[in-house]
Amino acid sequence: MYSTHVRSVSAIRFLEEGSHNVRMKQLIGREDGARKTAMHELIIGKGGYSTMHRHEWDHQLVVTEGRGIVIMDGKKIALRPGLVLLVQSNENHQFLQRGKTPLHFVTVTPL
Repeated sequence: MYSTHVRSVSAIRFLEEGSHNVRMKQLIGREDGARKTAMHELIIGKGGYSTMHRHEWDHQLVVTEGRGIVIMDGKKIALRPGLVLLVQSNENHQFLQRGKTPLHFVTVTPL
């Protein structure tokens, strides 16, 4: 078993090329005993965004704070606290922060 608190995990700069003003907290990873999935909190600061990208795996996320939009295969979806989203494999997607406070979401991805 592994346990921590989101506030106890340090955020690092998200190094995905083309992203701007994005930080990430690895909440659960392989070194914590995870065998199949990892959990991260992404924090997109004022005016920040991820690059448009896609990958070969599904990932799920839940928005915990802030506002933004996700562009998925050309469609825009508003992001707000409580929204749950499934990004399926090979769907083009990009996250953009909007509003006065950073956008926070927790995501689960395969290891």
